[in-house]
Amino acid sequence: MTKRSKALAATGETETLSIGALSRATRIPVETLRTWEHRYGSPMPIRKPSGHRVYAPTAVEQLRRVGRLLAHGHRPGEILRLSLPELDRLLSLSQEGAPASAGVPAPEPADVAATQARLERLMRSMLDLNRPALVQELQSSWARLGPLRCLEDVVGAFLTRVGRAWSDGEAEVRHEHFAFACVADFLRSVREPFDQQARGAHVVATTLPGETHEGGLLMASVLLAVHGYRVLYLGLGTPLAQLPAAAKAVDAEAVVVSVSAAIPSARANREVLALRKSLPRRLPLWVGGAGAPPAGRGVERFATLSALDRHLIPTE
Repeated sequence: MTKRSKALAATGETETLSIGALSRATRIPVETLRTWEHRYGSPMPIRKPSGHRVYAPTAVEQLRRVGRLLAHGHRPGEILRLSLPELDRLLSLSQEGAPASAGVPAPEPADVAATQARLERLMRSMLDLNRPALVQELQSSWARLGPLRCLEDVVGAFLTRVGRAWSDGEAEVRHEHFAFACVADFLRSVREPFDQQARGAHVVATTLPGETHEGGLLMASVLLAVHGYRVLYLGLGTPLAQLPAAAKAVDAEAVVVSVSAAIPSARANREVLALRKSLPRRLPLWVGGAGAPPAGRGVERFATLSALDRHLIPTE
């Protein structure tokens, strides 16, 4: 009896699914299944002599439950190795409105008017230099909206409005500096628990030299940490020549660079290309932000945090 036959006999299964069939049955992309196998050891396939992956039919029900739990805010690393009864218990708790996990809140339904009201309260707190009120509003947004919507719809939108208010003369430098200091402290505080629990691949996070805007990098780093990545955060101003050594030191899976619109496009193109040439070919370079150059060979561009989120762990 082959290893494959023994594995199937142990589960009582006689038929198997290809990875493509499993993907179609669960609506989880093939690349995601491979990523989960590599990163979390599940779903673990049985290898045919040809090297192709095959899966027991029970994997379908397991992964359908996993997909539903992901929608409630769970992280793949927390749930992929759970049994069907354990997954069902978590689903029951999530559907009753219990917190989805210790670190990632289950988001409330989208409400544009409520989000606009949040932004107005944040702006008032900024103009009043009211740190407790501003931080409380950010914390409430995190708890109610979940990481991605909090980052995109509230934090990112708030920073954009702060910049516009300053350029229009509705706010002064002290207001802008105050707002960013509060946001930066908030983002570091929500990332810290995930940093402590992270067991995934390392990524190096930085900006181009001369960058003065750190908000995009902070937000991307939070999202990476939520997905279980171990973020080596280098922040502003790290010389490009230092990045290959930093990536090698932690055996990074990617280098992440945030580029704001303050960086001239020609310079951003030139420096990203130079960085790409200095990194090993196997090492992806991820760029994002309003000033990020177009994608190219070995350079992946993420126009939004949602795009980055889908790349990290796509679920549909």
